[in-house]
Amino acid sequence: MLTRSRVRQFALIAALMSIVALVAVGCSSAPEPAPGLDEAQLRSIVADAVAQSAPAPQPQVTAGEIQSMVESSMQSAMMDAGGSDVSAEQIQAMVQAAVEGAASEGATPEQIQAMVENAVNAATADAVTGADVQSAITMAVSESQASMMTSEDIQSAVQKATEGQITAAQVQQIVDRAVATPVPAMAMGDEPTFGGIIRMGWIDQGTLDPMLAGLSQGQAPYGELTYDNATMYWYDGEVTPWAVESWSSTDDLSQYTLKVRDGITFHSGDALTSADIKFTLDRIRAEDSASPLKGQISYIDTIDTPDDSTVVLNLGAPNAFLLGDLTDYHARIVRNGVANDALTDAAHGSGPYTLEEHNPTERTVFHKYPDYWREGRPYADQIIFFYMPEQVTRTEALKTGAIDVVPAPIISTLGSFAGNPEIRIAETPSAGVIVIDMHTAYSHLQGDEDNWAKFQGLSDSIFADKNLRKAMQYAVDRNFIVDAVQFGRGSPANDHPVGVNDQYYWDAQPIVTQDIGKAKEYLAAAGYPDGVDVVLNTATIGQMQETALAFKESVAAAGINVEVTSHDASTYWEAQWMSPCCPFVTSQWGARPANAAIDVQLRSSTVWNESFYNNPRLDELLDLAASSPDLDERKAYFQEMQEILIEDVPVLYLMYTPVIIAHRDNVGGVQAHAALAHWLMEEWYVK
Repeated sequence: MLTRSRVRQFALIAALMSIVALVAVGCSSAPEPAPGLDEAQLRSIVADAVAQSAPAPQPQVTAGEIQSMVESSMQSAMMDAGGSDVSAEQIQAMVQAAVEGAASEGATPEQIQAMVENAVNAATADAVTGADVQSAITMAVSESQASMMTSEDIQSAVQKATEGQITAAQVQQIVDRAVATPVPAMAMGDEPTFGGIIRMGWIDQGTLDPMLAGLSQGQAPYGELTYDNATMYWYDGEVTPWAVESWSSTDDLSQYTLKVRDGITFHSGDALTSADIKFTLDRIRAEDSASPLKGQISYIDTIDTPDDSTVVLNLGAPNAFLLGDLTDYHARIVRNGVANDALTDAAHGSGPYTLEEHNPTERTVFHKYPDYWREGRPYADQIIFFYMPEQVTRTEALKTGAIDVVPAPIISTLGSFAGNPEIRIAETPSAGVIVIDMHTAYSHLQGDEDNWAKFQGLSDSIFADKNLRKAMQYAVDRNFIVDAVQFGRGSPANDHPVGVNDQYYWDAQPIVTQDIGKAKEYLAAAGYPDGVDVVLNTATIGQMQETALAFKESVAAAGINVEVTSHDASTYWEAQWMSPCCPFVTSQWGARPANAAIDVQLRSSTVWNESFYNNPRLDELLDLAASSPDLDERKAYFQEMQEILIEDVPVLYLMYTPVIIAHRDNVGGVQAHAALAHWLMEEWYVK
């Protein structure tokens, strides 16, 4: 028996098949599909559309030209259809038959393109519920995997659903859930090959010392190529043994014992031992260390190395998050005894690639390390980072084949890749966030010589007033921001950095939505009954500038007048972010688990506390959660943290961002990884 949802799925398939027929023959209309169509009826619709179409008195278009034009629409139809008893192969056959039957008919490319747009809009205008699309897409994923198509194909195809009673944002969220587990590139039927060069376009490069890696785009991937971590996150989000092959802990989580993997060598030829892991962590924990990871692992008390293969971490207090903290990109394992200054111009790691050439303004060249411990990895002989501050330069270089990969392309540029068979998009949802920082206070920095010096003599910013922060919180329309900036990708955030799929996400939390009346009330309470003028600082990094412009439009109705000032992307993190010049700035963060995200961004003593937030109770809750061996108890602590952040709103967490990698078709094995600074480029290969 056909359920209502099943009937709708068949109707979607029929409508999409009609699109393909319209495109192929230049037809202006087709029979309205009836519910419950079987394969024979679908074939009949396609045949009728071909038969009823009248040739247009225009220059003839060849079958090859028609095939080229309909290919992307056909793929969209195949993927969007899903959820029926008609397989992807059968849909392909129907499309091919329509193209062959229409080859002798005349139509201009412009007419065909116009019909594609009209047909897509018409087909998606019918009322479709989120549940219908969820069911159809889920089945389409299964169907497309059997047909050797990747999640990025599905993701790209469903972008076309932009009209009707289900919004682009809702469709995107459904697709994100449906393809949350990336389809391995091996599903394409390719066998990895050895050799070749992979060329990547990044914004900039900073220090080569992994302990000090900042926010320059090339720093974290440089570290992954040339160094190893003790542990890593795999694609499924599980902590995976890496340089450490196993571990154990006491019941109260106050001591961890790590077993070092045998057979790992540094590029110098020396074996990696427990002494190297101890040295690495001691550097980060040192009193004079400026590592952003220092505060996060301050719970480590002492480190013992009873033999070359054993590391014993004695914690000052129990901690449930140690193994995840060791995946951080600042925790790359460096060779024991290497001097700090030696790490500023050379690599001293055991990673899959060696550093051969480095010019921080132009390029960095990596060569395959033949003795890498992961058997059969890496595949490519060479990886080259090219530094290109301008997004348009990276985009055009990818199109022309001057480079092969652009990580984190600006979403608005993805449309320029549409219909290009040489470019693919790898994408996965993540807990990465785009935010707007409001400097909450400076006075508590007294006593911190490194930070207090640049703020000494300054009064706290206007955002020290919680009422003004609450006005911003209620003035912004987060759904509008997601639609305008990410074209429906991702989802709204709720003024804290805990991802919706994190086990510590508070499901019952009150979701903040735009309320102009409340925003005006808070503005008046802050002393701005007639509105307020603010300068929002940003740069063309990721989607930050687009976010700033969308924010400006979103809050105007509340009387918040925003002047957006864009700065040089290559110097933004040093010159504007966390600077006294700019108490109102855009920022973005890669995905971190709940404990790491709150700790690094909002704990009062951390280096990257970008809002200068100081809440002793939040700090205490972080410590209580880390020391509790009971999951439910930890969840309760994280719930209170989220309550505090929603109420105090030190940072406007606006939206969760997907991880996106644009790459040319000649590079295989590329999967978007949801974890922070994880690319696993040793899995990539040149076809």
